[in-house]
Amino acid sequence: MASLIKGQIVKHLSKFTKNLSPDKIQISTLKGEGELTNLELNEEVLMELMDLPTWLRLKKAVCNRVNIKIQWSKLKSQPIQLFLDEIDISMEMCDDLRQPDNASGLPSYSSGGRYGFGDRVVDGMSLQINTVNISFTSKAFQASLNVSMLR
Repeated sequence: MASLIKGQIVKHLSKFTKNLSPDKIQISTLKGEGELTNLELNEEVLMELMDLPTWLRLKKAVCNRVNIKIQWSKLKSQPIQLFLDEIDISMEMCDDLRQPDNASGLPSYSSGGRYGFGDRVVDGMSLQINTVNISFTSKAFQASLNVSMLR
């Protein structure tokens, strides 16, 4: 059972990560808890998701730990809880403007199918981020920003 759930997690989250594999996922199906560690996030998908200006590029994004809690018996009424411990983001100013993201209108991270139960569950998720460290670089300056406790 755990291997089936891990397979579904990999299937859906691999759009947003670079190095996700079943061995990075610790899961307790009966408790409804899971943990993923040391995730390299897909910069291209994140730039599209955040709708970054064309003069800014995401160089690297890493999350050290993600915890998830799912109340299986109350899935229709209780949100899935997602806790991200620390996210490190590195951004740079582009010398030349990059191409705008996905002119087709359909996001690359979209499932492309009909809006169903799974989509409703994901849309209702609760997200809490402990720390986000963002570093900006350009030829003229360097800056960093630390944001704590995002909900």
